[in-house]
Amino acid sequence: MLRKSTYVGLAGCLLLLVTSAAIPSPQEEKAAENQKVPKDQQEYELISKAFSKDTPAPDKLKYLDEWKQKYPQTAFEVDRLRIYVASYQQTNQGRKAVEAAKELLTKVPGDFSALYTIASQTPFLENTAETDWVEGEKAAQALLSGGIDKQFEAANKPASVTQEQWDNAKQQTIGTVHQTLGWIPMQRGDHVKAEQAFVKSLQANPSSGQVSYWLGQEALAQANADKNELALFSFARAATFDGPGSLPPQGRQQLNDYLIKVYTKYTGTEEGLDKLKTLAATRALPPDDLKIESAEVRRFREDQARRKEDPLLYAFIDLKNTLMSPKGDGTWGNLKGKLTPQMRLFVVSADSARPTTIHLSSQKGGPVEVVLDLENRLRSAPAPGTKVKFEGVAASLAKSPFRLGLTDGKVL
Repeated sequence: MLRKSTYVGLAGCLLLLVTSAAIPSPQEEKAAENQKVPKDQQEYELISKAFSKDTPAPDKLKYLDEWKQKYPQTAFEVDRLRIYVASYQQTNQGRKAVEAAKELLTKVPGDFSALYTIASQTPFLENTAETDWVEGEKAAQALLSGGIDKQFEAANKPASVTQEQWDNAKQQTIGTVHQTLGWIPMQRGDHVKAEQAFVKSLQANPSSGQVSYWLGQEALAQANADKNELALFSFARAATFDGPGSLPPQGRQQLNDYLIKVYTKYTGTEEGLDKLKTLAATRALPPDDLKIESAEVRRFREDQARRKEDPLLYAFIDLKNTLMSPKGDGTWGNLKGKLTPQMRLFVVSADSARPTTIHLSSQKGGPVEVVLDLENRLRSAPAPGTKVKFEGVAASLAKSPFRLGLTDGKVL
């Protein structure tokens, strides 16, 4: 859901923050035997245009190409490759950025900007294959295995960058690396490994709506009831988080619509969704004690509460369900001619003011489910809609529609 151009812009800004190159003038005297200087004034001018912060990235690429054509051999070959890498990223040419980064690694093994480019761009390349995934994984692991710590040593911090910016850039880098280490197993169908990496990504950099969305997908894909809270919370996070690294507004709206559907399907209600979204807007990962009650659990809890309130009503409901089940005939064979358990149902009607027969239902105003032939005539008929407690001897059974006939009945 994150637009590729949006992500590339974020990655390019981070790369420029932590890497830099110095361009000496051709008029500068050599301070050491191996100091780099342009070959002539024309190369210096091309270098200045290509490296200038004021030059738009598309123009930089034009100057870089002209420089490479006129000066294929240069003391600034590594620096030129670095600017190629950054400019390709800024112009949404991820594949070319990765290829330039690979070339840079042949010149400077372990180069941070090259490894970071390969790792960060892999999830956003078009038509990726296993070879791309392997290279992205390798670059990400190299960064985690010391490359990030080395790059962000205090001595490498530019004077123009505050310590807070420097620390934040490191955390964003760690988050990006784990993002790739989650995206790759996601492509391979390893949902558990993907989930673990995405969680680490958000722990390092909470400001990524894309990772939250992916985390929700991978949690849901596991078809594990224990992951439902994580999935729903992650979708809520991606739909509500609004800040640097968030999904575009249209993407958030689409995801919010999807969230409503999956949440109500899971819980059976929208109750609690606003509370979940409010919580998700403040943090990237759910609290350990987050519980979202499923519709099944909700129904069970409500059913248990009703059973506690009116156990005699449920004595009939359970008996009816058993009689209607595949084992119902066997149960009826054992019950017929015997006294039923005590039950309590709603009166539908009576045969007279002093009835000998009462028609009963488990629902107020519902269809007749029990015909109770009384042992003794009642002095007055109970009003329709009232509940009566009774028992009787099982005498007849019809299943469609359900009707249980009892004789020798007693209203208790």
